[in-house]
Amino acid sequence: MTILELEDNLRKDAFYITSWANAGFTNQFISYVNMVYLGTVSDRIPIIPPFAPDHHISPSAGPISFGEIFDLDSLRRNLRKPVLQWSDVKSLSPSLSLDAPLSIEQIGCWSTRPAHQKEPILAHNLMHHLGLDVSYTRLPEHISQYPLLAAQSHISLIALAEKIYPFRPLTHPGDEILMVPSPNGAKLSPSNHLSCFDFMYYASVGTQPFEWSSSWSPAWRSIGRHLRFTEPTVELVKGYVRRALQVTAYELPPFITVHARRGDFIHQCYDVPSQCLAPLSAYARKVKEIQGAIFVKFGIKVTEVLITSDEKDPAFWREVQEEGWRYIDHSTERTLERYGEWYAPIIDIVAQSMGIGFVGSIDSTVSIVSAHRVEDWNQGVTRVVNWGGRE
Repeated sequence: MTILELEDNLRKDAFYITSWANAGFTNQFISYVNMVYLGTVSDRIPIIPPFAPDHHISPSAGPISFGEIFDLDSLRRNLRKPVLQWSDVKSLSPSLSLDAPLSIEQIGCWSTRPAHQKEPILAHNLMHHLGLDVSYTRLPEHISQYPLLAAQSHISLIALAEKIYPFRPLTHPGDEILMVPSPNGAKLSPSNHLSCFDFMYYASVGTQPFEWSSSWSPAWRSIGRHLRFTEPTVELVKGYVRRALQVTAYELPPFITVHARRGDFIHQCYDVPSQCLAPLSAYARKVKEIQGAIFVKFGIKVTEVLITSDEKDPAFWREVQEEGWRYIDHSTERTLERYGEWYAPIIDIVAQSMGIGFVGSIDSTVSIVSAHRVEDWNQGVTRVVNWGGRE
């Protein structure tokens, strides 16, 4: 295994794109889907990294392969384009391993961070797993959605496509300004062969930030909706849902899923900071709305409700039981012991996608993406609960 393993494994007659990500599982998913979308409009082959521990997942959990959770063959068929993982171009340790590769390779990447930020998104856990020593170059200001607002982080995917298109890209004098050298002191400029970015979460195609919140989100409609879960993942979660709903039949009955985001959301609203978290009654009102809409649309009465939440207070879960709703008990299931730290949130997310109706929490990316899945995959009905349960 040589220091040039990555470059040796890339075709000379093709061009590639990759990126890193941070925060929770769904934010990383959004970042990677944005990157794949950018690859499709810039004629570059995407190389998707694994999900790396960050935010809600401890470093000891290790990374988990993107293709272990999402069906990349289905995506390739729908796009009619190649889509790679990092394990396709470099020898890596398996999922959940904390070992680094034998080769550490130096590459140059772009940083999407705004001008006032002095550091890129370093993604230490992911760089350790991939065996990369990365130098970062700051992107020019015109890449920003709002070039006159130096403190904002939103970038234009179309402006990025102009910048990295392999042939005759749109360049400006002084574009390449080194942001930081690599941890080992290298000062490499970004490569035209493999274009890479530190962070793609705050990326949009049009003029509006946070496009993922909209039904017309180009990255979702072009890429995300084609990323179905793998069959083993679906079968695993169906077993969890059967046990939660207390049914024995292979086919699950129609049910409504709820995502009640709690945890750090207690401080996330700004108009009434002391009343951020919505009561369970607010979710119950939305469930009733959905039950009525499902009856009108499908002519069926759906009574089963499956709720997922990061709430730790036992009083909350007693209220759930009083409501007659079901939930996946990861302690009883011994999910952590059996599958590792990643799988409890992944199982909940997959379960959310199986509903014929879905109630989410405002501004939660988990709720936003789960609503897309229920609407597009199941033709289901969705609602969102506002901060504090306000209508």
